[in-house]
Amino acid sequence: MAEVVKDEAFGIVPIWRHLEGDRILLIQHHAGHWGFPKGHADPGETAIATACREFEEETGIREYQLIPETPSFTERYGFRNGGKRVEKSVTYFVAEVRSPDVIPQAAEIRDHAWLPYEAALERITFDQARLLLGRVRDCLAGQ
Repeated sequence: MAEVVKDEAFGIVPIWRHLEGDRILLIQHHAGHWGFPKGHADPGETAIATACREFEEETGIREYQLIPETPSFTERYGFRNGGKRVEKSVTYFVAEVRSPDVIPQAAEIRDHAWLPYEAALERITFDQARLLLGRVRDCLAGQ
């Protein structure tokens, strides 16, 4: 039986309130997939602090605010890495961005795009992230 490794990361679902409708920031990781900015905690770092630090590092965006009264959203998935089974969970917080200017971290990000919801759903690579964006959209529509 393969060894199981648990992996936990934290990220931000960035939303820019645009006159023509909300835009979602997606990033393309060097591995090729499209999703949201995320990363691992430093020792002693909280989930929110990790999500914010990783978001700022990966996008260069500093002018944003977590949307109050919005819950966190978690995606869970598994994959194989060598002979190990990795069970990953990523918890995301929703943030409103004040400026769409992105300075991508070259070491982490291949590309980025601000997209309307429907286009973002089409661009996202993995089903779990698509479902998560749908839950975020439903939550925001109910506010």
